[in-house]
Order: sequence, then C-alpha cells, then structure tokens
Amino acid sequence: MEVYRAESALIMDILRSITPLVERMSVDEAYLDVSEMGDAVALAREIKRRIKEERGLTSSIGVSCNKFLAKLGSGFQKPDGLTVIRDEEKVEFLKSLPVGAIHGVGPVTAQALQAKGIQTIGDLQNTDLDLEPVVGSFAGTLKQRALGIDDRPVDLSDERKSISAETTFLTDTDHRPTLRAALKEMAADVAQTLDAEGVAALTVQVKVRYSDFTTFTRQIRLQEPATTAVEIYHLACFLLAKNQLVKRPLRLLGIGLSTLVPPTRDQFLLPL
Repeated sequence: MEVYRAESALIMDILRSITPLVERMSVDEAYLDVSEMGDAVALAREIKRRIKEERGLTSSIGVSCNKFLAKLGSGFQKPDGLTVIRDEEKVEFLKSLPVGAIHGVGPVTAQALQAKGIQTIGDLQNTDLDLEPVVGSFAGTLKQRALGIDDRPVDLSDERKSISAETTFLTDTDHRPTLRAALKEMAADVAQTLDAEGVAALTVQVKVRYSDFTTFTRQIRLQEPATTAVEIYHLACFLLAKNQLVKRPLRLLGIGLSTLVPPTRDQFLLPL
C-alpha cells in the first residue's frame, strides 16, 4: 500500500505538470480542467503516454465537457482506456445506459423509476412525468444528468470533502475471497488518507457496478466516526451483506468516506 500511495503522488505530479487545475478525488482518480488548453484528446494521450513511460502503468481517461460525463467515460475501457464523449454526442451516448449509471441513483431510486417505466437514461430523457414524487428534490438534477448537463466546476479548495477508493476487476467476479481482499486493500488505503488528513468519517459507503454498468451505492451514518481500516472494512462488508449487493458478478467495487470530522480525543490515543 505504501508503494501504491507513493506512485499516486508521482502520478498526481504528472497531472499537475499538465495543468494546476487538478481536483484529486482519491488515491487514483482526479479531474483536470483543460478547457483553455486546446486539444483535450491530445492532452489525454500525452498524459497516458507519460504515465506509461515514466511510471510503467496504464491509465484510463474520460474526456468530455463536464465532470459527470468525464467520470462516466473514464470507466468505459479500463484498464487502459480513452473514451471521448463530445458535447454534441452526449445525449445519444447516454440514452442506452441504465438509469443506475447516474451517480445518486441507488437501488431504491432505480426500482421506483422502473416502476414508472423508466429503465434507461433514454427513458429519462424522453419522459414527461413529474419526477419529484418519485425521487424528491433530486428530480431536477436527475433530469439534467440524463441530458448530460453538469455545471460543477473543478474544485481547487484544500478542504477535503470525501475520500474514496475503487477497484475495477479485469473479469467480473463474485468470488468472495477476491472481493474481501479488494475491500481490505481499499479500507487500508482510505484509512491511511484519513490519518494523513487528520480526520475521521461519520459516513461509510460501498459502491458496486455490474457488467451492464448498473451502479448501486449504499451507506451508513455512524454515531462515532470511523478511523481505522478494520472498522471501515467491517462496515463495508456489513453494507454489502445487508443490501445483498453481490447478487451477481461485480465489474467494480468501491469504498467511500464522507462527513469528515476531527477524530475524538480517545481516537488519538488508540494504539496502532
């Protein structure tokens, strides 16, 4: 894990040498704003080339006009992909994907939408239904995402809002030892980031993605914040089991931490 974190720091340095407008999301994920730098696809190829030549590693990049689409594109051709979603193509690109491909559409929301006949993002694009009774205040954002609209800027603030780690498997798997090993590594990774940032987490989330790109997230809010890899690992296992998320082979598995707060005094005194 120390090697992994050291490689991450070196790769982030490569990204910042391309542009200072970098929002680091996790140990292996970041957004870059290259809107004023000319050919974004050429820059993406240059980043991939440098990471391969300087660090000997592959990388996957999504290039698009906003964060939502860039993030979506980055997951399409892992482990060595480059996916471009152009502004004029975004509605067509999105329409065949399941509604679960939109971040924030968990299993309950997906089921509620499906009960209304909305299976795909294309169905969302074309529906005249009032979505607020189905998804509440998320309705406006959901409709925007279905149309490929996302006006969130790259966030350059130093304040850490969340910590996450994800693993995309080369072959979809529901092999429990493989999934447990991945969870343990990710839990150790995010716990180290908590320690480095001097914070603890009141919210722990798991994320799964299936071969059809359907994505579910489930989370738990804690009374006392989590700080250790063991705590985070056990909570992630609990969420997977409680919500029966490993009901078919997984393409991706992830852990996320949010509601970051200072550790309690007792947590500072825990032995390592």
